[in-house]
Formats: sequence, structure tokens, C-alpha cells
Amino acid sequence: MKFKSKKDWWLTFIIWGACIFAIGSGIYGLMVKPFSIYVFIIVLLGAIILPLIMLWFWLATYYVITDDSLIIKYGPFQTTIPLHRIQSLKKTRNPLSSPALSLHRIEIFYDKYSSVLISPEKREMFIKVLSSKCPHMKVSN
Repeated sequence: MKFKSKKDWWLTFIIWGACIFAIGSGIYGLMVKPFSIYVFIIVLLGAIILPLIMLWFWLATYYVITDDSLIIKYGPFQTTIPLHRIQSLKKTRNPLSSPALSLHRIEIFYDKYSSVLISPEKREMFIKVLSSKCPHMKVSN
């Protein structure tokens, strides 16, 4: 089952604002004065490729629960956690960097010392589905 990442309004504002600013400042920089090929390449990287990568993260963050694993997709990155390795989960608002686009998060503990923070849009449903696939998992609030 696939779950989209929940997206906070303030993060939406930051991501889209940064993309618009980068593209706008790149266009402005190229229009104001003559430029060399080096300046053009730097502007191309900073004003077009960087916003595209940010939007890739924004649009392609989701979580998939299969019969035997949890797949976390975050832009170009993917992590697969076998369900038998998941030990517990808890709801959290931990602001650490993670494949989550909201502060309404779930921290999933797996292996001995590993954990990941995710933010499924339908958090309660995600917990219910994961609990049904991982009966050994502990759920705490």
C-alpha cells in the first residue's frame, strides 16, 4: 500500500519560494550584464538544476508497505527496510532531517540502533497497516 508524505504549509512556502527565487535570480543575473560560459554554467546549475532537484524531493516522497518490506522513496533516494527487522514505532515531532515533509512524524526503529523519521499523510492508517504486517512491532505514543 502506498502512502504519500504529508506536507506542512510552511515547508511548502519555503520550498516553492526558494525555487522561484533561484529561477528568478538566475534569469535576472543573465539579463543584467554580459556573461561568460562559466557564469552561464553556474547559473544553469544554481537556477535550474537545483530547483528541479528540490521539486523532485517534494513531488516524489512516499512510503510503500509491501508484504515483506517498507520502502521509503525520497526523490532519487530509496531505502528498503524488511518488515521482520522493524522493532517499534512512535509518533513524534522531531525536527531532524529525514525523508519527511511534515513535523507530524513517525519514528520507526529497526535493527539494533537504527531509526528513520517519516511523515505519511494518513498517519493512523499507516500505523494500522504496518501493525497488521508486523505483529511483533511495539507501538508507543
